[in-house]
Order: sequence, then C-alpha cells, then structure tokens
Amino acid sequence: MVLFGEDITSNSNLSITKTWTQETNGWTYPMAVYVPTGSAPQGGFPVCILLHGNGGNGDGMLNQWKNELTNHVLVAPSGYEKSWNISTEKSDAPDVAMVSELIFKLQSFSNVDSTKIRLLGMSNGAALTNRMFVENKNTGVDIMCAVVSQLSESQYRNNQFYLPSGETGGTDQYKGYDTPTVPLKGRRYLSVGNSNDPVIPYTGGTSVGVNFIDAQLSIFQIAKSQGYGGAQLASAGVLVAGTSYEYSYLSKQVVHVKGDASHGVNFDQKKYIKDYFNLSLNISLRTENLSESTSFYPNPTSGIFHLGTKVNSIEFYDSLGKIVLKASNCNQVDLSGLDTGMYFFKCTENVNKVTTGSINKI
Repeated sequence: MVLFGEDITSNSNLSITKTWTQETNGWTYPMAVYVPTGSAPQGGFPVCILLHGNGGNGDGMLNQWKNELTNHVLVAPSGYEKSWNISTEKSDAPDVAMVSELIFKLQSFSNVDSTKIRLLGMSNGAALTNRMFVENKNTGVDIMCAVVSQLSESQYRNNQFYLPSGETGGTDQYKGYDTPTVPLKGRRYLSVGNSNDPVIPYTGGTSVGVNFIDAQLSIFQIAKSQGYGGAQLASAGVLVAGTSYEYSYLSKQVVHVKGDASHGVNFDQKKYIKDYFNLSLNISLRTENLSESTSFYPNPTSGIFHLGTKVNSIEFYDSLGKIVLKASNCNQVDLSGLDTGMYFFKCTENVNKVTTGSINKI
C-alpha cells in the first residue's frame, strides 16, 4: 500500500494484484524499481515505466536502461507468462488496467513529478505502450516510446483508433478491438523501428498473430491524432546519426526514427531516446506566439543555422536543459562548435513573439 506523500525508494513495494480467467485467485505483478541517488529535483523525479518484450522480465529491462535514463525513477513490471496481453499471447491478463493503476500509484509519491510519467516499451512491451497511447487518458503521462512495434490494424483502421471492449485474440479479424476511441492530445510520442526487422515487418504485414500497418504510416496517423494537418513526410527521412533517419511531426512532438538494428536498438537510437526524454525535463517543446516571418534552416545542420529574420536573442539548450550557446541581434548562428546531437532553442524576436523548437546538430 502506498501512502500519499511518502517518497519512492528502490525498496518501495509497488506490486499490483489482478484477477482474471487464468488466475481466479489473483496474480501479483513483480516490480523492479530504481531511484536515482541524491535529492529529487524541484518538482520531483520524472518516472519511466519500462515494458519488456515477449520472454523478458522487468529486471532485464531495468538493467538495460538504468545506465541511460539515469535521472529518472525507473519502474519495470514483469508480465504474466513473460508477456503482455495484446492479442494472441499466452497472457490474457488485464495489463492496461495494471499499468494505469501503477501510474496512479506513482503519482502519489511526494518526490515524483506527477506530470512527467513516461512509458518505454520494447517489442511486445511496445505493443502495450501503443495500447496505452490509444486507451489511457491520464494527463500526467507526457511521453510514450514504442521500440520495434508499430500500430496494428486492430488498433488503427479506416481512419479510426480502436480499443477492445472485452478479451483480445480469438478468431475475430481484429482480435477483439471493436470500440472506436480518440487518443488523448498533448502527449509526446517516439517510435523506433528498423527496416531490416525480421520479427515486426517495417512496411506492414502479418506477424505474431496480428497484421501491422506500415511503420511510417503508423507515425503519420499518430501525428494526425495530435493535431497534425499536413501531408505524410517523405519516405527517405532526415539522417540524424549513423544509419538512423528521423521523421518529425509537430516540432518533434511526434517522431519516428528508422534504423537497421534488426529487432533491437543500436547506440545512436538509444542516444536519441535518451535525448528525447531529457529535452522535456526543464523546458517545453511547445511553440507559442510563433512568428510567421521567422523560418529556421537548415535542420539538421553542421554549421550555420539561419533564422530567417533578425532576432533580439536566441538560446540553445542541451538535453539536460543547460544553456550551451546564446546570441543576440543576429539572423544566423554558427553551431559548428556544438557536439553532435539534439538541441532545444528559444528565440525572441520581441516581447510578443517567442519561438521554441529543436534542431539536430550533425
């Protein structure tokens, strides 16, 4: 039992018990927990819930990510039969209900930022992350990251998102996903997929009992659900590092990263995920009072960043929110001295025109 106002620690008991047809006496989800050392930042720690792939467990996910998301509280549940209930898995457990309950528990801790609860899922866990994106309405969940599993036709078809009204799986074409729904707006969403994935077909197709849609179409539909009204981005993408290509919508609110890491993630993709999570810790990527006269190019860039018009000031921040470069009374900035990576900028033209955004330095 969690008492409202207490601090979360690495020894906190977050276990949740659920009852369903396979476990009529109840089954308790094990939880692996990591809390950074030292005092919590102002507002509390951000939290990332880690969801393992089929055959994995929470301990394995925690070990994989605790050296990457070092400034987050990490909570890694283990699924029933080492899987998550999406459609035809061994488990029929109420996993969406469990994760939703876990989010509420985490929001009750005094050293947790209740507005920065994140989900990161791998493979089968990414499919559960996508279920949470479609089905969960908790406004404190600000980021969802799905690695090597895009939307399926069960979750999205005919210009509509769906959730299951009862049990999933069976012989139904859409595996029980029969109820139209509208995802919550305002979240950031990152997907990572690989064109050479032997398990989840990148361009769409049948695998693991469901029919996946194309990964780039998947991110486009998610962007539309968040308010994007333009055309789908070109299939080539923008090279950001190594063999990783970015497809960014809504000023990086919704992003897809394509690589060639088979059914996993490589160093560049992990770094992108880390930067994406950290960029929102101290600063917002939302654009306010956007000046129609201001355009920023090229993005990505290896040197000169053009602002389109003369501005009063511009500041660039790293992934931890630290100012790394600033300039004033200029219409371009030389970024060649910055390390490769993603940066946030805030540009002030005058007291009524402030633009925020992000840029990739290559």
